Amino acid sequence: MDRVDLALGNGLSNLTGSRIDPRSLLLESAAISLFPSHKPMPASRKPFLRSALMLLGALGLQACALQTTQTHLSPDAAQLTHACQPTETVGFSCELRNGQLLSLCASPGFNDFKGKPADNPGYAYLAISTKQGKKPYTYPPNPQDYKKHMYFWVSISAVPHMFVSTDEGAFLHLSLDIDSPADVTNEYVPKGWPLASSETGSLCTNQINRDSLDPFMAQMLKKADWEKAHRDTARQGGTGR
Repeated sequence: MDRVDLALGNGLSNLTGSRIDPRSLLLESAAISLFPSHKPMPASRKPFLRSALMLLGALGLQACALQTTQTHLSPDAAQLTHACQPTETVGFSCELRNGQLLSLCASPGFNDFKGKPADNPGYAYLAISTKQGKKPYTYPPNPQDYKKHMYFWVSISAVPHMFVSTDEGAFLHLSLDIDSPADVTNEYVPKGWPLASSETGSLCTNQINRDSLDPFMAQMLKKADWEKAHRDTARQGGTGR
């Protein structure tokens, strides 16, 4: 007997006080249903059939519940695909060569804002995941200041490009280019960040997700407007790029 048969047999024994083979009981019932000429089931065995069917149904429900629990606990379900918070907008994400995740994150509904990019009330930041339990690297330090550090530019061939910049210069470039979706300028990378260019290929190696990059870039200031804002800030005694 397999586990279901064994459990069914034990259940029948507990209910009836007799050792019953559940398979023979169910097969006998099926034969009577399919072949009317088959000899009828003895009256003494009919109560056992009802018990067998009830127990079989209960075991089936238990098996379904177990399968659901096992699926819920699958390691694949918990696999991280970005470094953002669960409810945040993910504009871009990929796995770096060191196994960490690089992500563009923003406030919920960030891409749905219908006004001018300069008026978007949300926040945005770049993040790199760290070992479990540790706070990820994020830039800018205050996500509400993203308009001072992020902008986009459209090339002559009408291809959009996005940049993340420190006060010294743009250190990260993102695009819809298939071969090179992300590249970095080492000299401008924020101090202490585990981010560096590679001579062997793209910055990203796996799990590249840029499905929402285009609408994300549409919420950024255009390069010309961003540079003008920085010049104005410099004239007022603030920090330039």
